[in-house]
Amino acid sequence: MIARLTLVSIVIGWLSLTTVQAKPVTVVSLNPCFDTWLPQWLPNDWEIIPTTAHGNRLEQVLLAQPDYVVYGTFTRARLVNQLARHTQMVLVEQPQTWAQWQRTVAEAATVMAIAERGQAWLEQQQDQLSQLPNMEQSVLVLMPNQYAWGGASWLAQLFAKQQIRWISLHQDLVLYQLNLEQLLKLNPELIVLEGFAKPYARANDWLWHSALTPWLQQRQVRSIPTAVSGCPATRAVDYLQAVVGEP
Repeated sequence: MIARLTLVSIVIGWLSLTTVQAKPVTVVSLNPCFDTWLPQWLPNDWEIIPTTAHGNRLEQVLLAQPDYVVYGTFTRARLVNQLARHTQMVLVEQPQTWAQWQRTVAEAATVMAIAERGQAWLEQQQDQLSQLPNMEQSVLVLMPNQYAWGGASWLAQLFAKQQIRWISLHQDLVLYQLNLEQLLKLNPELIVLEGFAKPYARANDWLWHSALTPWLQQRQVRSIPTAVSGCPATRAVDYLQAVVGEP
């Protein structure tokens, strides 16, 4: 009897020690956009390591002993290939359509064996978008260096989904340059300034052009910070909230 009790105690002690020492599932983000997005839908007991903790350095990522590494379309291929030798890589592609975004999130969640959580987050995002007020104004999006989004961009697809009237000179391009003369001939009711920084920079020169300043003053103008515009898919709700004027 004593021997049996001793054996039971040892087993219980071993199980307790194993529970204490169990390593949580660790996920490393290789994209700043994913740093704040992953905590929104991954299990609360998973450890999420953001880009700020490792700087996308191979040695630092491997030191974390990740179970999964989540990366984007534009992550350095050499880094992805090297990490793939040691851990499970999870690609979250930069989408061009809403359907593609739904698909890529679902695939990533499936790889990490949490398909239901990925689907729940997508449904939450869809619900938040559906609650945004309708917009009557036509919209043109401008960026520094006179760039504008074309009709083949993710943003154009998102605006179309929300039934927002989108103005673009090129429906078949993702990105194009818009000169001052072309801009002034267009007649959008709302101007979205995307990614402009408050500190002075030559890329912002045209905002102070004597012809553009009064033109802008006659229209509604909304600004999208770089932190939001740089993550158009994961922060689609934040982007559209800024466009429609919601806090």
